[in-house]
Amino acid sequence: MKSLYKAAIVLIRVALWSTMLTVCGAAWAQDTSADEETEAARTRRTAEKFEADARILTVFDGHGNIVTTIGQPGLFRYPALSPDGSRLAVVERDPKSRISDLWVFEVATGTRTRITSNLSSTEERTALPVWSPDGTQLVYMSFRDSYEGVYRKSANGEGPEELLYRHPGSDVWVSDWSLDGRYVSFATMDIFGGTFYVLPMKGNGELQPIKLFQAESRSDSPLSPSLSPDARFLTYASDESGRPELYVRALDPMLNGQVPAATETRQVSLKSAKFVLRQGWRRDAGEFYYVAANGGVMAGQVHDGSTPEFGEPRQLFRISEAVELNAALTSASRDGERFVIAVPPRPTLQQITMLDRKGTVVTKVGEPGRYFTPALSPDGTKVAVRRNFPETGNEDIWTFEVASGVGTAVTNDVPFDRDPIWSPDSSSVAYHSRRGIYSSIYRKAWNGTGQVEQLFQYTPGAYLQPADWSADGRFLTFQDGCWGVLYVVPVGEGRDSAEAHVMEWLRDDYTVAQARFSPDAHFIAYLSDEIEADVFEVYIAPFDPGQPDGGRAIAKPVKVSGKGALGMVSWRRDGRELYYMTRDWEVMVVELITTPTVQVGKPRVLFRLPGPLPLLETNSPARWKNVSPDGERFVFLLDVPVTDITK
Repeated sequence: MKSLYKAAIVLIRVALWSTMLTVCGAAWAQDTSADEETEAARTRRTAEKFEADARILTVFDGHGNIVTTIGQPGLFRYPALSPDGSRLAVVERDPKSRISDLWVFEVATGTRTRITSNLSSTEERTALPVWSPDGTQLVYMSFRDSYEGVYRKSANGEGPEELLYRHPGSDVWVSDWSLDGRYVSFATMDIFGGTFYVLPMKGNGELQPIKLFQAESRSDSPLSPSLSPDARFLTYASDESGRPELYVRALDPMLNGQVPAATETRQVSLKSAKFVLRQGWRRDAGEFYYVAANGGVMAGQVHDGSTPEFGEPRQLFRISEAVELNAALTSASRDGERFVIAVPPRPTLQQITMLDRKGTVVTKVGEPGRYFTPALSPDGTKVAVRRNFPETGNEDIWTFEVASGVGTAVTNDVPFDRDPIWSPDSSSVAYHSRRGIYSSIYRKAWNGTGQVEQLFQYTPGAYLQPADWSADGRFLTFQDGCWGVLYVVPVGEGRDSAEAHVMEWLRDDYTVAQARFSPDAHFIAYLSDEIEADVFEVYIAPFDPGQPDGGRAIAKPVKVSGKGALGMVSWRRDGRELYYMTRDWEVMVVELITTPTVQVGKPRVLFRLPGPLPLLETNSPARWKNVSPDGERFVFLLDVPVTDITK
């Protein structure tokens, strides 16, 4: 299959890494002023963010061959090909201002025209463009003034913007424009579930949508819906069967002959479906397109007649697991011959890799894959990771034996399982999973055998991020949200998970994260930006479970790091060393004495990582607990470039 356009890859990597290295040097220079340091850090973060999120607009044919690429790499989402396939509407976010606007590209030349330019803050956003049947207009969603609105504007960018409909309080997914021009379809999502509408495109002022159907619960809500060009069918993904599958719902005209009404629904996918491609129907309504759990781009057939029949879906081609696929990054042409996928400039998989204190590779564990948040077992013999497994489409917890590289699926279920941490005796793995409205921490044997045990259940709607398990097995630490309040919860044999008392160990005006127990559980190390926003350092503070708040309120924290920290906070088994990583990819060690008073040595560099790390936004090293108990081994997920992205 086609390899990725090496020139583009090289250019973007050289530019980005040159910028990052220059900035890093300036950021940490001893004589740099606070203002300069802040600006340098901001520039570096912008480069890192761009590196993590940049995509190349890539056009594939129906066999998975790359036909062309459009323009330069950018922060692209929601591509949509025009009806004749000559232009591409897409939302691009400016990496500095972080404001998203709508653009139209000429596919052949890469020339582009800006369509919107009226947003003023990152709180506002534009998304989900769809083309009119004649290719002269665009309809899209835009969030402004606390409302999700459906807007229309000329596809050449000229003339005023028109507000068609404003919807309060929920997410609006604009999906399609019917071939006869009568309807624009969209779905909304709130805490109760999803609702599908059509918006008649005639009338003065704001138009009034017509509800087709509403899901009974959030779990069976229609995801990435797509209306057939003749407005007779609706395709969408839903996990109403217990796992994501693709459904087709027939739409029959009502008595007035104007509004389609929802009738029969049929499951058409065979082995789960991730999402429907945007503009996911062929012009003649004979085929629809979706992505299966294994990354396959699928075509389903509709055989029209007095009663429509749906043929068995067939795989057109398959995208490598190195390329993240979701409904915001894909689109199909109306003739079914072209498919647009926003592809990373440097697609990679991750290799579980063990290094020594000099940064020398000791061993590579297992095969490359999509791995996240590595955790080394306390006995140093196993690694737990979150894995996106292409054969199931699930996000599950896996363990790998370091010596043999043998991998085992600890979990294998539809709900996402994330953030693994080890029990002190290395016999089981705790992890976060959300089942229904509850976010809970579960435990299961490291080899996947036995039953799942619920350790802790938290407030409905919350997102838990487990961080550590004390060496005596008595306490877990976690945070609510990505960078939130730090909590301690008692666990152990005989405790009822529903009655566990949560101790709010740290809450303040600044951001804190990733509480890690010292081996004797008398101290907690954590990340905080209390000195400067978005610049994290490592601190330690005493922990006393006999105090209502663990003693944190009366204890002054001690700063451990010296020039900023990215994460990866870990203690040596004897508590005499603490490890962390800087934003310069340096692995640091600090010598400590905690009794009778806390004494902190000067941080020193053990080694600098030999290659780039996985993307920060999806695989944050802040959450890694990847150091062996003796401090002699370090486990990292190192990127492995992938050149062939289709199968």
